[in-house]
Amino acid sequence: MASYCVDNPDVVMDLSISDVAKASGVSIASVSRLAITLGFKDWKEFRLNFAKDATTPEGDEIFPDITPDDDDEMVARKVFENHVLSIRETFEQIDKASLLRVVDALVKADTVVFFGSGGSGYAARDEALRFSHLEIAASAHNEEFEMMLHAARMKKGQVAFGISNSGRSRATVGVLREARNNGALTVGIANYHGTPLEEVSDIFFCTSFPKRGGYTASLTARIAVSAIMDAIYVLCAHHGRIVSNVNDVDRALESVRLASKKITS
Repeated sequence: MASYCVDNPDVVMDLSISDVAKASGVSIASVSRLAITLGFKDWKEFRLNFAKDATTPEGDEIFPDITPDDDDEMVARKVFENHVLSIRETFEQIDKASLLRVVDALVKADTVVFFGSGGSGYAARDEALRFSHLEIAASAHNEEFEMMLHAARMKKGQVAFGISNSGRSRATVGVLREARNNGALTVGIANYHGTPLEEVSDIFFCTSFPKRGGYTASLTARIAVSAIMDAIYVLCAHHGRIVSNVNDVDRALESVRLASKKITS
């Protein structure tokens, strides 16, 4: 099985554990044991790291940091490449069953609240606006007192999202804990595992980004958070939770935008 992976790195990147077991002539349990023996949590984690190592020249970084010597085209290329890698790795590592559990809760919910401080507060606001297209009351809050006030009012059958880059925002962790104590389903999104936000989340999603510093880290993390929320939103719509008059709403919003543009021009 190990020989098969070494000889077919590009193929392994796209295979499930059962596919690899069949192709290499061993049991699924043997594939799983090998991944764990090598220090990985499971096959998916092994596959992701193996694919990266197999396709990266020894001693080279996948996507180096932006340097002063880079021309404009190279800077743009590195930004795009980091985004692509971040989204791919995030999709590989998130638990798909948990994703569907969030969707199922939202399909049944009457209220969803997004919490975030600082830059994450802007992300929370964007998500609330987007989810307003669903037949669900969506709101976002980023000021600590206001966050706690709304968390204290949450109850069973409602969903609370906490977004935090570090996963250690005191305010976001506190309100998610309060919302969970009141019966709401809590969903945390951060860039790191083993954080206080993960501890207070019924469901936790961790993003992946290629670099831990420099320009691209915060950028790719933001894109990965958006990709997770995009998937949840589209799945909710796919399950019939989109409002029937969404086109009318869009037209009304566009008319307001055009009217505002005429006033300011």
